[in-house]
Amino acid sequence: MVIADEDVTIGAGKLERVKVKDIMVQKDMLAMPCAFSHHPIVSVIKVGAREGPAPVETDRTINVAYVMGQESGEIKKGDLLSVLNLYPIMFTREATKPVLVG
Repeated sequence: MVIADEDVTIGAGKLERVKVKDIMVQKDMLAMPCAFSHHPIVSVIKVGAREGPAPVETDRTINVAYVMGQESGEIKKGDLLSVLNLYPIMFTREATKPVLVG
């Protein structure tokens, strides 16, 4: 879950960077915010790390979310902003040739 770690005032249609509680993502995992809105006034566009991009082959710590205001209002520390979907991608490392399935 993507949980706000600071209070933020946001305007309708504005993009803001919000600190979130640390989320550890293991190597070879793809992290994508859920497409459904979980907060009443913002939608999470993407998540990231203060340190910047990191290769998928390394462990990463997500600690920021980029949100778009649907309405003007307040994000409070502890608010649920989104659910984070984690997908394994390591199985593709072993795929060297196509195999017919079915």
